[in-house]
Amino acid sequence: MQAQMCKVALATWIALAVVGVPFASAAEFSAGTNLERPHFDPKGKPPSQFTIDILSEARETLPFSDTRDFDENRKGFIAPMTQRQIPADAGHIAWDMDAFNFIDEQDHFDSVHPSLHRIAKLNQNYGLYEVTPGIYQVRGVDLSQITFIRGKTGWIAYDVLISAEVAKAAWEFFQEQMGEGLPIATVIYSHNHVDHWGGVRGLISQEDVDAGRVEVIAPDGFMNHLVSENVFAGNAMNRRLFYQYGILLPRSPFGYVSQGLGQGTSAGSVGLIAPTRLITEPIEEVMVDGVRMIFQLTPDTEAPTEMNTYFPDLKALWMAENVMQGMHNIYTMRGAPVRDALNWSKYINEALYLFGQEAEVMFASHHWPRWGNERIQEVLRAARDAYAHLNNQVLHHANQGVTINQIHNVYEVPHTLQQTWSTRDY
Repeated sequence: MQAQMCKVALATWIALAVVGVPFASAAEFSAGTNLERPHFDPKGKPPSQFTIDILSEARETLPFSDTRDFDENRKGFIAPMTQRQIPADAGHIAWDMDAFNFIDEQDHFDSVHPSLHRIAKLNQNYGLYEVTPGIYQVRGVDLSQITFIRGKTGWIAYDVLISAEVAKAAWEFFQEQMGEGLPIATVIYSHNHVDHWGGVRGLISQEDVDAGRVEVIAPDGFMNHLVSENVFAGNAMNRRLFYQYGILLPRSPFGYVSQGLGQGTSAGSVGLIAPTRLITEPIEEVMVDGVRMIFQLTPDTEAPTEMNTYFPDLKALWMAENVMQGMHNIYTMRGAPVRDALNWSKYINEALYLFGQEAEVMFASHHWPRWGNERIQEVLRAARDAYAHLNNQVLHHANQGVTINQIHNVYEVPHTLQQTWSTRDY
């Protein structure tokens, strides 16, 4: 009964949700240098000298000589996605990659922090990539990346984007390049945030699931937390999200540049197909369409319910959204549950010692993979240390009397982590 109520409530939210946010035209902002480029608002001003000086200092002090991210970002490239605009069924544009062309027009902008500009450049990857033989990703068509894993009878689709239209476009593109005409046999949701399940109906139908042709796997508690965040608090959180990310601002060096996790959120049709199988054990090994997977539940980390996955036969480690290129916020302005940074660090540490000692490639639902065991351990240790230090030092300052309104001026990230690109925040 509870599961049925969750489905009805979610269906109501999806029917009422406003997801069609058209992208600004790239042509509006394609000409001129940063200072010559017209501001999108008549009241807009160029950056002050103070801002220019601060950003210049960042360009001098951040480790731009470390270009490994760019090398890893390009590795495994198979083919570009030539469809630059993906239409929504409602008639508007669900995804417009050309809106971000301005990012590559200059080495830097006086109005954009160089770290943000750097991640925006890296997020320009748009096409099909091989992670390792048998695992592929279509990147750049949404906030998250969609992964296809070769199974015995078909493809396993992992974290299926926000909108049906972009998921369908990614699947059709993948089929043209690598799909071998095989169907989707399994869908896996790593956690309950919409950019990991909302596009599922662009790939499979409820009829496919009801007929037993497709299995849908998710972590324990998936539906309850999904409804809590997207239905009970859905309208309030969506409204606040628009302010948090500046989604309605034009794509411009004076407006919206990148969301960090990806270039932006697609604006198509959001849907859900409920899971048919839940992962309930802390460490659970499952054979999924002939592929051996070891799931690690990581509750109360980046999401209330989430799971990492290790593929022992491929020595491939999937870190969901627990470890990616950047450090997450702990308290989100959009109103998601406050994250437990200490708990988060412990689950990263568990993954490091359970799987990270032998993994040869690490990938996730955002950004790009890391190859080589030494590099994987480096990134895992940095992420673990960043969340643990944040928790421990903030608690230390709180015990000394520092208040919530003062902590941002008191807490300091260690210099070594400041110089680590994978733990920068956006």
